[in-house]
Amino acid sequence: MRGMAAAALVVLAGCSFPGAQVRNRAAADFACPEDEIVVDSLRAGYLARGCRKEARYLVQEGRSVRTSDVTAATVDERPDLPIDRIPNTNSIGL
Repeated sequence: MRGMAAAALVVLAGCSFPGAQVRNRAAADFACPEDEIVVDSLRAGYLARGCRKEARYLVQEGRSVRTSDVTAATVDERPDLPIDRIPNTNSIGL
């Protein structure tokens, strides 16, 4: 009984968080750490960007499917400086 409940939770989580599925798939497709992937919702699907690459995805039947080639990103999602630095100084912002 516990096994069935755990399996149901996994299925529900997969359906509830398509952005996480896309992020996971894009990380593998881009050879990029998952925490560097940004996922944006589109009218039809998702756009994933990370490590200066991007691709479009759909989530179908609980699986993330890439619908475009992996290309060079048109926008760099990375911050200009590490988030713990204050611009134009040697000071950290903590």
